[in-house]
Amino acid sequence: MAQAGEWERATLVEHVRDAHGDEPESVEQVYPDLREEVFAPEPPEDDSTGNETRSGPAKSTETLSEDLLDSTYGKKWFLVGVGGAGNNILDAILLRRETLAENNERRARIWEGGLAGYGLLNTNVSELEQTYYAQEEKGYSRNDLLPNCIIGFGRHDYAGAGYRWDIGKELMEADFEGDSDPFRERWDMKIERIQDSQAVMFVHSVTKGTGCGATPVVADNLRSDVLEDDTVVPKPLFSSVVIPSEGTEYSEFGGRAKVNGVVGLARTSRAVDAIIPFDNNCLENVQADIRPQIDRLAEYNPPQYTEINRPLVAFLEAFTMSSVPQFLDQDATMSIMGDVFDPADSFRPVEDKYQLNPDVSFTPAVILAPILGRSRASVIDRSKLEILVRNALFQNKLAEFDPTTAWGGTFLVYGPPEKMDAVSDFVGDGTLTEIISGEEFLDAGNVSGIETVDVHVKQLVTPDLDDVHLWGTLWNPEMPSLSEMYDQAQRLKQEGNSEQAENVREEWDAVEALFSALGRENMA
Repeated sequence: MAQAGEWERATLVEHVRDAHGDEPESVEQVYPDLREEVFAPEPPEDDSTGNETRSGPAKSTETLSEDLLDSTYGKKWFLVGVGGAGNNILDAILLRRETLAENNERRARIWEGGLAGYGLLNTNVSELEQTYYAQEEKGYSRNDLLPNCIIGFGRHDYAGAGYRWDIGKELMEADFEGDSDPFRERWDMKIERIQDSQAVMFVHSVTKGTGCGATPVVADNLRSDVLEDDTVVPKPLFSSVVIPSEGTEYSEFGGRAKVNGVVGLARTSRAVDAIIPFDNNCLENVQADIRPQIDRLAEYNPPQYTEINRPLVAFLEAFTMSSVPQFLDQDATMSIMGDVFDPADSFRPVEDKYQLNPDVSFTPAVILAPILGRSRASVIDRSKLEILVRNALFQNKLAEFDPTTAWGGTFLVYGPPEKMDAVSDFVGDGTLTEIISGEEFLDAGNVSGIETVDVHVKQLVTPDLDDVHLWGTLWNPEMPSLSEMYDQAQRLKQEGNSEQAENVREEWDAVEALFSALGRENMA
């Protein structure tokens, strides 16, 4: 805050280098245009003895900046946006990160520490051209997009896969024919960044063709060709997927969208470890208090998705915050303190609780129903916690589900220090777990077998927030929209004589494996 006349150096660059040379993150936030010049090595100086000397601070802070900001090892996600929906959601995440950085909010560190890397894939080059990623993040022309982001390079006219998931599948498979390896040869994804991340997150929909058909193929090949198979703990793969909403034109009249949804989820469940379904109806109806500020989103997201993508991004931001590497903030000024947990801690594998079925050829991914609630109460007591749980599990669920049928859940409660003092006591003595497990919420006492409903509650202190939030994932609950999709696909399998019906029959083993695991009555 010193005035120019009070500087010990002649220019702003010299002053910032001298006074703030050990704070590269702050310099980048306040003077982004000067960062490169501030931390560039200074030219040699003559010390009048014939020896050349260099400025020590500039050299050391340059190394510090590279270590803290450029290293991707241990960062949470490598994000892959597949198809139009996935491209739009990844754009929303990048614009959220940009909004926080431009507003000098320290929460920007969540995404800096949470993203090891990201990339877009699509069969439609026009959709790719309209993205923030292409226009501003990369500055790509159409000719740049074809090798870096296109699925099925050289095999079609780059106009998309329509509602044909089988075409999306075939185009993605074509990229891996023979000895082809688009991860290393073409796509805008650095192998080392994928390997450095804690987990890989695919973002896509299952209503149309590209995201539905291509995602399982790219996930399979990523696991086999990119990730090391000799690790004791394999890297978890997640799928954040937009599903058809119950009661919309898609579900009532759009039979293809429902069948795509069933087949897409089933095929994806073979390739990933956990699927997080988002329902557009629920996203549209959540309260305004979990719709974060994302500047310029309307420039890049279609109008019908501009608002519904905000709570989806808020959920992923909280998920990212749960394990941001704290070494990125050495002076602990952000003070994200508490039960930081890894991506795999957000769920339990199906095989942990699923009854053994010798007829099933694989163990499906676990379905994670997403929730995010918020309490603006100035003082948090037990009654306010009950309201917060109700807000998260009912008013602000991000997909339609029945919490009393879930196998369990992982929950993260977070907020500012002055409010978390009281919340921490309720977490420590089991009160919050008791509330979540209650009869009107998870109803954890209502189980018929030997298995129990697991409820895990974590907590974080986050000084940059004003209110207390509750984030969570509920494992394998019954979901009405999925049941409706399953019923439609089953009728088609039994009675249909079309190519679509035959496609469903070919994938039915995967469909049965996934859908037979939903609901508490299917716990072992």
